[in-house]
Amino acid sequence: MKKAFNIKKFSKYLLSFWGYFFLAVLDGKYSPFPLALLVANLYVGLKPLPSLILYTVAFFPSFSLSAISLGFFGGFTICTAFSVYKKLGKKPSLEIALFSAIGLFPYCYFSLSHALAIKLIISASIVLSSFIMISGAKIWLVKGLKFKLDANDLCSAVFLFVCIAYGSIIAFGEGFYFVFAIFILLFTSLFIKGYSPMLIGALVSLPIAFFRWSLEPVAVFTVYALAVSLAGSFSKLFNVILFATVTCCFYFFTDYFAPLLPYSPFFSFISLSAYLFFPQRVYEKWEHSLCIHRLDNVGKVSINMHRNLLSAKLYEMSAVFDEMKRSIASLKSPSTEKERFIPLIADEILVAQCSACQSYADCKKMRPTVSDGLEKIVELAIAKGSLKLVDMPKSFSNRCDFQEEIASLANSLVQKYFHSVEENDALCQGRELIVKQTEGLSFALKELAVDLGKQLFTDQKEEDKIKANLLKCGIPVKEIASFKGGQEEIIVVLYQEYVSHPLLLKAISEITGYKSVISTNNRLSEELSAITVKRAPTLDATFGISNKIKFDKQKSGDTHSIIKISEGKFLIALNDGMGSGDRAEEISATAISLVETFYKAGIKSETVLPIVNKILAFGEEDNFTALDVAVVDLFNSTADFVKIGSPYSFILTKDTVKIIEGNSLPLGIIEDIKPTVCKTDLSVGDVIVFVSDGITDAFESSADLIDFLSSQKALNPKTLADNILERALYLSEGIAKDDMTVFCVRIFKSAS
Repeated sequence: MKKAFNIKKFSKYLLSFWGYFFLAVLDGKYSPFPLALLVANLYVGLKPLPSLILYTVAFFPSFSLSAISLGFFGGFTICTAFSVYKKLGKKPSLEIALFSAIGLFPYCYFSLSHALAIKLIISASIVLSSFIMISGAKIWLVKGLKFKLDANDLCSAVFLFVCIAYGSIIAFGEGFYFVFAIFILLFTSLFIKGYSPMLIGALVSLPIAFFRWSLEPVAVFTVYALAVSLAGSFSKLFNVILFATVTCCFYFFTDYFAPLLPYSPFFSFISLSAYLFFPQRVYEKWEHSLCIHRLDNVGKVSINMHRNLLSAKLYEMSAVFDEMKRSIASLKSPSTEKERFIPLIADEILVAQCSACQSYADCKKMRPTVSDGLEKIVELAIAKGSLKLVDMPKSFSNRCDFQEEIASLANSLVQKYFHSVEENDALCQGRELIVKQTEGLSFALKELAVDLGKQLFTDQKEEDKIKANLLKCGIPVKEIASFKGGQEEIIVVLYQEYVSHPLLLKAISEITGYKSVISTNNRLSEELSAITVKRAPTLDATFGISNKIKFDKQKSGDTHSIIKISEGKFLIALNDGMGSGDRAEEISATAISLVETFYKAGIKSETVLPIVNKILAFGEEDNFTALDVAVVDLFNSTADFVKIGSPYSFILTKDTVKIIEGNSLPLGIIEDIKPTVCKTDLSVGDVIVFVSDGITDAFESSADLIDFLSSQKALNPKTLADNILERALYLSEGIAKDDMTVFCVRIFKSAS
C-alpha cells in the first residue's frame, strides 16, 4: 500500500536543506559548517540517507568538485556512524566529537580555502557547534510549540537561527533577510505582548549587525519593535500602517538603507501583507499551543485531582448514610399490639394472684374458662385505662373472692403496658428522625460531590485580557486564573490597596461580558490579597419588615429570617409560634433556627420540614408553629415556596396579586407531614409578601387584604410592610390583638 505524503516530514527535510545551504555559504568559501547541523539533525531523529543527500546538494552551488567531495566525505562519515549506532540501538554522545574530527580531517588536509590555522579553528568551531545545535534542532524540527522551553533550549535555538540567518544574508543579500526579519518581528508580536517584542527586535537584528559589523541595525530594529509594542493593543492594519510609516521615515531621512538596492526596502510590503492576511485559524492554533506552556498545568491538575478525591470521599460518606438509613429502616420495633399483650397479662395475673387462692386447683382445671375471663378483664382495663370493681364482669365476680386484688394487679400490669407503648412510640419517632436526618445528609453530600466532581479548566486568553485591562485602569496584578467548567470564577492576586479600587470589577466585567462580584477576599501577606470574583446574579433583592407585639405581651411569637444559601440564592422565612409571649417566642425561634441550619447545610425542603416537625413534636407540651419559607434564586429568577399551617402569602406583580397557599397543619401538631413545594417564576418589580395570622385576622377576608395590596404595588418593601401593618392596626381599632408581622421582599434588576 502506497504511503500518503507526509507534509510535516517533508517540511523538516526542506528546512534542514536550507539550513545546510545557508551554513555552507557562511564564509563565502563553502567551508563544512553545515556538518554541525547535520550532526544535530541526525541526533534528533532525521534519517541518515536523505540527510546525507540534502547535505551534499547544499555544496553544489559552489561548482567546486573539491568542496563537494570534502563536504560529502564529512557527511558520509557522520551518517555512517549514526547508522551503526542506530543498528545497535544506541545514541552517540561524546563520540560525536571524534566522528566529526574524522570527517573534517580531509578538509583540514586538502582544502586550499584557508590557511591551516584558520581551518583548524573552523573545524574546532564546527565540532563545538554540533553539541550546541542539538537543542536548537529539537526545537525547530521536533518540539516546536509542543513543549515548554528552558534557557538552554532558547540559547541553542537563537545560536542556530543567527548562524543560518547570517548565511542567508551572504547568499541572497541583506534586502532578502530584511524582509524576513520584518515578518518575524510582526508575527511574534501576535503572541508576545507588552515590551517583549523589543527583545525579538534585538535578536533579528544580530545577523545584520554582524554582517555590517555595526550596532546601527540593532538601533533600527529596536525602533521597529518599540512601534510594535506601542501599537500592540490596536488592530493588525494599524500595525502595518505604523510599520510602513517607520520604514519610509528611515528610507527618506536616514542613510540606513544606502547599502541596499534602492527598491529593497519596499519589499518589506511582502512581509506586511503576509502578516496582515495570515490565516486566523492557524494563528489561534499556535496561540493555544503557546498558552499551554504559560499555564500552571501542574497546579490545575492538582486542583482537579483534589476535587476528584474529595468528591469520591463525599460519595463514600453519602453511601454510609444511605446504608445507615436502610439498616435503621429495616429494624423491627418490639410489638405493642394489645392482642399480643392481653393473654400475657392474663397469665401473669393467674400465676401471681390465683396461685394463693384455695380454689386455685379448681380454677386450674377450668383454666381455659378462667383465662378467657381474665383476658376480658385485661382488655377492659386497657380500654378504660383503669379498672374498677364495678367494671368486673358478673360471670367472674360471682365465682372469685379476690376481685379487688385482681383489679389492682390488672391496673398495675396495664400501666406497664401503656409505658411500653409510649417507649416504643418514642423509639419509632427517634428512628424515623434519624432516618430523615441520614437521608438529608446523604442528599447534601451527594449534591456537594456532584459539584466538586465537575472538572475545571482555565482560559489563558481571557486571563491575559483581564490582566491587561486591569493594568490600563492602574491596577497591577501579580497572578490571575480564570476558571471555567463546574463553576465560573476568577482568582486574582493583587496588592491589598487595590481590592477596593472602584474600577476593579468594572475592568473585569468589560472582558467577561457579565457583571462580577467579589465572593471572597483572602489575605496572603501584609501586602497581597487573593480575591475570588464570580458572576453576579441578574436580579437583586431588598427587604422590609414591620411588626407589632400583642398588646398584653412583652415578646413576640413571630420570628423571621434571611440567610444566604449560596451565591445568588437566599432563604426568607416567617415563623408564627402559636400564641404569644415568652413561650411562643422560644418555640418560634427554635423552629426558625432549625430551618436555617438545615437549609444552609444544603438539605432539601422535603427533608428539612419533616425533621423540624418531629423535633418540635418531641416536647412534653404542644409546640405548634406556622411557617412560611421561600428559597429565591436570583440567577434563575425563581422562588420555591413552602407553607406549613401559615396564612396566605402573596406576590405583587406588575399586573396582579398572586396568592400562595398551603394545605398542611402547623408544625408539631401531627407526627408526619409531607410539605409541598410551590415553584414560581419571578420578574423584575415583583414583591413577595409574608404575613402572620395577626395580620390576616385583622382583615375581614382575604379578598379585602388582596384589594388593599393591589393599591400598594409600586412601593418599596419597607414602606409596603409599614402600610400593611398600619392598615391591620386600623382595622383592629389600634390594638394588636395578636402578634402582627409583615415581611416583604422586592425583586429588582441588578445594576450593570
